[in-house]
Amino acid sequence: MSQTLVDLIEDSFSRYSERTALRALELAGGMDGSKMQYEPITYRELSDQRDAVAAGFTALGLKKGDRVGVLTDGGIEPLLVFLAADKCGLCAVPLCTKSPAELLIHGINHSLLTLLVADRTGYEHYLRIDEFLENAPQLVLTEDDGDDQIAWSDLIDKGRETQIPDVVVTPDDDSKILYTSGSSGLPKGVVQTHANIVANLLEVWDLISPKEVIRFFKSAPDYHAMGILNIYYPLAKGWELDMARSPDRVLSDIRYSEPQGLLTVPLVLDKVYGNVRKEIDAGGLKGSLVARAIASKQRLARNSASLVERLFHDLIGSKIIGKIKNQLASKVGRNLELLVVGSAKADPDALDFFQEVLDITTFEGYGVTECAPLIATNHLKGRKVGTVGRPLIDVRLVDGSGKVIGSGDPAKGDYRGSGGEVGELWASGDNVMKGYLNDPEQTALVLVQGEDGRVWYRTGDLFSMDDDGFLSFQGRLGRQFKLKNGEFINPELLERIFSRVPLIEHVLVFGDQASTYPMPVVSVDLEEVRRVFPELAALDDEAVRGDERLAPRLRELIIQEANASGLPSYARPQKIALLPEPLHEDNGTLTKGLKKVIPSAVAERYRNLIETAYE
Repeated sequence: MSQTLVDLIEDSFSRYSERTALRALELAGGMDGSKMQYEPITYRELSDQRDAVAAGFTALGLKKGDRVGVLTDGGIEPLLVFLAADKCGLCAVPLCTKSPAELLIHGINHSLLTLLVADRTGYEHYLRIDEFLENAPQLVLTEDDGDDQIAWSDLIDKGRETQIPDVVVTPDDDSKILYTSGSSGLPKGVVQTHANIVANLLEVWDLISPKEVIRFFKSAPDYHAMGILNIYYPLAKGWELDMARSPDRVLSDIRYSEPQGLLTVPLVLDKVYGNVRKEIDAGGLKGSLVARAIASKQRLARNSASLVERLFHDLIGSKIIGKIKNQLASKVGRNLELLVVGSAKADPDALDFFQEVLDITTFEGYGVTECAPLIATNHLKGRKVGTVGRPLIDVRLVDGSGKVIGSGDPAKGDYRGSGGEVGELWASGDNVMKGYLNDPEQTALVLVQGEDGRVWYRTGDLFSMDDDGFLSFQGRLGRQFKLKNGEFINPELLERIFSRVPLIEHVLVFGDQASTYPMPVVSVDLEEVRRVFPELAALDDEAVRGDERLAPRLRELIIQEANASGLPSYARPQKIALLPEPLHEDNGTLTKGLKKVIPSAVAERYRNLIETAYE
């Protein structure tokens, strides 16, 4: 690997100088002076801004190897910090403004920041913790001149007057340190080099879209590995990148963008598909027509439609599908043609619905921060719904005894399926991190040397692999449990099935060897509950969640989904536990930004509730 991120981005600056690189949402004219619209920035203009920031860092005394933190709630400043840091041989450390004070203190102290770029929100958090910092970094504020701090505009002005030093940046130099959202203890700092990130970009270079240019939406937060990919891949490709103002404004801003491509989490698909399922489940003439329209369209997509189904689609079905498309267009625009789905396991039915019914190419992938992040994905050269695709780097499946039960070598197209067996996924390649920052013990636990001398990253996730190399997620190592009758339960499988119930917002399945059945722990969708139970509409949220009618109705619906999926009797719950509050970032049950459920945090927070439900 001889390229750096600087090489890739400089190539885009050179080749596409007059092409739009970014668009940022800003206030424009309009009758009331508050109309929002996207304003373009060309690759040449982006290059100039990057250089000004890079020279500004130099003017402030930063040198190669120093670390620059980012504590903002969005904006284009983090992107410019990333590009400028690469240019100067600095390492960027993006932090989350929603992190508890303890974690922010840890991130700043642990990474030994020389400089911290913060917006108004970030600065307010900083002021609450600055007395606990061991070595306070210089501050650059993107919005205010807080006290005697350096303003972003002053940084730019300094840069305009300063020469960028001729720094030699190598592929092995650190580019990013990303802190994992650890469910226990303090987060670990994943060190990603230029080589790590470049390798991931090149592995999917021609596998996502054949188009020369598409408008791609920036939805993933800057402090996630997906967010890093969400920046560098479109810019390295010469695409157009629309920026959301912040992770919390994605759903509002995307309507102004009307992008062609989007990197997203499965929740977006589930919500759209869930609304369609509600209409079908409601029954009646409308429900049956919607179901038939979807079935006919899917058979057409699979070239297996009968003459009757073709006629139905032409006369009636296409109009029904058109209305569904219009509903989606009202939220994301009419241009969407590509969805890349990651961060959590997606519902195969929802993926098929988007791909075959809505005609939106949908690729599900899998990755981890330690691999920058993609390890496998479905793509233009191979897609199999229900799987996370083929590996992009060498992988192994290793069972509990240490035996290799499956493997994949994408460079040679050589795959050995696991024959239905499940093992922990190990990955080896240029994506794999060099280690956790200042943590050799934790690094040694996940980076192991194989008998071939190669370094392998142990993901802690369980997969099976078919003979074509497609990987199927089977759960998290340690989450599976055995019931009192000796039967094993895969909680992730049950959660995917039970979450199809429209009244459910989140569901997690727990149990152990003392239990005779699995226990679903459910957070309800208040809007849907009030729709189904009009008599609850006037009650406050707490009263709705605690209403005694909900639990038996939810269990009934869960059993219906279990029956439809053919689950064995031991996997069907006899009771459920209703949560008195929603899962949320603030109580530690959801990760910041991408809002992934943290099972261990849920288990700990609601331990007494789960035990009481079993009793």
